[in-house]
Amino acid sequence: MKNERLRTICDDIYTITGIKPVLYDAEMRLLYAHPLAMGEFCREVRKNPERSKRCLACDRAAFETCRRTGELCIYQCHMGLTEAAAPIQDHGTVIGYLLFGQLLSEADRPGIERQIRNEPRLQELLSGMDSTGEQIIRASARLMSMCTSYIHLQNILKRQQENLALSLADYIQNNLKEDLSVPTLCRQFGLSRSTLYTVSKNAFGMGISEYVRTRRLDTAVELLEQNTMAIYRVAEAVGIPDANYFSKLIRGHTGRSPKMLKKNKSYRLFTIQ
Repeated sequence: MKNERLRTICDDIYTITGIKPVLYDAEMRLLYAHPLAMGEFCREVRKNPERSKRCLACDRAAFETCRRTGELCIYQCHMGLTEAAAPIQDHGTVIGYLLFGQLLSEADRPGIERQIRNEPRLQELLSGMDSTGEQIIRASARLMSMCTSYIHLQNILKRQQENLALSLADYIQNNLKEDLSVPTLCRQFGLSRSTLYTVSKNAFGMGISEYVRTRRLDTAVELLEQNTMAIYRVAEAVGIPDANYFSKLIRGHTGRSPKMLKKNKSYRLFTIQ
């Protein structure tokens, strides 16, 4: 249902404007694109590996501008076509992007023609492209930006982030004795450091490293109070095998030593709301 709603939003933008938008998540991974989102001119351009890299670099630069400013970004790609990207935000955090591109402004046609003057196929495809007026481009970009607010208000992408947080919490709790470093978690979930931190901050109220440490220590306290395992076994079970370091962390976390906790069950465990 969620993906169907996202597709409907993108298709509605196309129905109203004639412009085909593309939807990405916060990691710049494609979620949905209109079947005809990439025109023939751009398909031909991307047959060149170096130009294809430059196309992707343009998208990444636009997304980074959106992430940094939190605002709509209208720009020209390396070939001279006009594109626009709008951030989808949740409480100031970018959780996705809407993008449209490959629009030809009549004023930009001469510059593109000069760039492809020795490439007959691209010249042919460019000559078949309709021009889009500047006012239409900007109005369509603003409409697309309005749609990002709708996506946020309907919690369509936020639910995806919440599901990710649940998966993240389950993975950490079930793998406390394993390597739970930031690079490892990024690889496991296919996230960047910034997105991993954002998901953790939004869901748990703290950075991911602090959350991992807290889960380890709260689980250690629980195991110590059960008084069924040796202290060094508890330390190993939560991924802190250095006995002295483990004791230091437990004291800092509870004000008591591991031995005291085995005899006293008054400590209140940290819980996620």
